Amino acid sequence: MPTWTLGELADAVDARLEGDPDVVIRGVARLEDAGPHDISFLANPKYEEAAARSTAGAVVAGDAYAADGQNVLRSDNPYLTFARAAELIAPALEPEPGVAETAVIAPRVSVPESASIGPHVVIGADVSLGARVVIGAGSVIEDGVSIGTETRVFPRVTIHSGTRIGVRCVIQSGSVLGSDGFGYATDSAGRHHRVPQRGGLVIGDDVDIGANCTIDRGSPGDTTIGDGTKIDNLVHVAHNVAIGRGVIVVAQVGVAGSTKIGDHAVLGGQAGITGHASIGARARIGGQAGVIGDVPAGAEYSGYPARPHREQMRSQALFARLPDLFDRLKALETKLRDAEPR
Repeated sequence: MPTWTLGELADAVDARLEGDPDVVIRGVARLEDAGPHDISFLANPKYEEAAARSTAGAVVAGDAYAADGQNVLRSDNPYLTFARAAELIAPALEPEPGVAETAVIAPRVSVPESASIGPHVVIGADVSLGARVVIGAGSVIEDGVSIGTETRVFPRVTIHSGTRIGVRCVIQSGSVLGSDGFGYATDSAGRHHRVPQRGGLVIGDDVDIGANCTIDRGSPGDTTIGDGTKIDNLVHVAHNVAIGRGVIVVAQVGVAGSTKIGDHAVLGGQAGITGHASIGARARIGGQAGVIGDVPAGAEYSGYPARPHREQMRSQALFARLPDLFDRLKALETKLRDAEPR
């Protein structure tokens, strides 16, 4: 790992240093694990006591943290500053360029000298690979796929024909991109007939896709993922979904077909979105919410069925009072019955 002094690190991440600029930093760690040559961070006030007890060489924190003799890198966004510092202190290991002997590459595929193609990779005909692309071991790239510069595909990823991926994307292991969507037409006898899935999948620049995600191709037309969107593990995106720019999709979300999700929306873990819905820009969907209709831009929805978050919280508060209200109602009924003339 590279070695930095605090002074050098503060300059590199544009942070305000309080403390000794000559302290040497060699690693990153949690507050409770950090030693005198590690850097850690405080982004949540609930961990201030842990930060005060930490033996970290420096803590990245906001202005509200009252450090007592600690080295502190002050920042308006401690988590982001820590992330930038971590990239410098512990950079990701990059595979050596080259093509593994066991890789199978079809004719008419030009592999840039700067690319890294791992063992047992299969690349189909007419695939386009940008400079410094990394394809991990055991991945399958079907005919006609396009992968942009500096995109990294981790081991055991399958990318089907008709998929176009932008630059600087990350596709984690086990994900399947551009598979057929779940489309069937039912005849009068109840038999289900497969609807051909002939569209594509278009993924923008700087998109991260977690492990074991499935994103379907369109039918017809394309499924689209906008620039800068980040998708967690175990997410399913169905055919013809259009996800905007800078969207956050947390683990185990399911998005049904032809739904539109606006720029910078956030979908909490295990949320389910019905088909043909429209989620407005910067909307926030709570974890495990069940969205069965449109959500306005900037709105915050939660619960099942999902409704505006304040309404949902009020409803839950009233629901919690039901046992007491029921007991009071029964007592009132008893009093009224006892008061009736005999």
